[in-house]
Amino acid sequence: MPKVDGATAEWRQIARNDDVLYSITSWPDKRGRWTDADFYASGEADWKDFRSQWQHFAPDLGGTCVEIGCGAGRLTKPLSGFFERVVALDVSEEMIARAAAVAGPNTDLVRVDRPVIPLADGEADAVFTCHVLQHLETHADFHTYLAEAHRSLRPGGTLMAHITLNSRRRSLPGRVVRELRLRWSRRRLRRGRAHTAVRMRVYQQEQIFHLLSTELGFEEVELRAFPARSNGYLHHFFLARL
Repeated sequence: MPKVDGATAEWRQIARNDDVLYSITSWPDKRGRWTDADFYASGEADWKDFRSQWQHFAPDLGGTCVEIGCGAGRLTKPLSGFFERVVALDVSEEMIARAAAVAGPNTDLVRVDRPVIPLADGEADAVFTCHVLQHLETHADFHTYLAEAHRSLRPGGTLMAHITLNSRRRSLPGRVVRELRLRWSRRRLRRGRAHTAVRMRVYQQEQIFHLLSTELGFEEVELRAFPARSNGYLHHFFLARL
């Protein structure tokens, strides 16, 4: 079995712990209180908001969609109801089992150990990801997944990627404190206890525009910021066309 990085091991363990739905969708009033019905209903509501933005950018949206980081299938379920085919990726077998229980029969669920999209060049019509890329272990992994999205998309295909933004760089003391908290949390996970932190990387919007447009060669790159009606949280999505 190949060695996996810290974030991959982290989420595989989180998937085995109690209250996994809260770990995925951490609304303040939902600790220990998510029901399956409410959890998946929130995904349906969010997808309506996301789909509206995506179809405004790409009116011909359809075909084969790759979902990077499907988790328990909160958004895989509505994605499979919209696209002809969904290829949903995750690092955890437990998460994939949950997603398989709710996704449509047109969904291929694939466990991955590293940032890779297991499709041929140009095989996908769309690539989607939400609340996932910020949890990748390194900036290199982040870059690789977006490069994989570019490779796997057909000409004219589109990307919709949620990316956590922050206009200010974190100070060195702040980064040290965060790393120490993360190490402590991962030690708790290895001992079978609840986590207290996860890997969280934020980016500046200029970085992402440069990466998508200049380094990777996407066209028509847009940043859209809008609240999800399910909870009012502001979401930042980058939309781009190959």
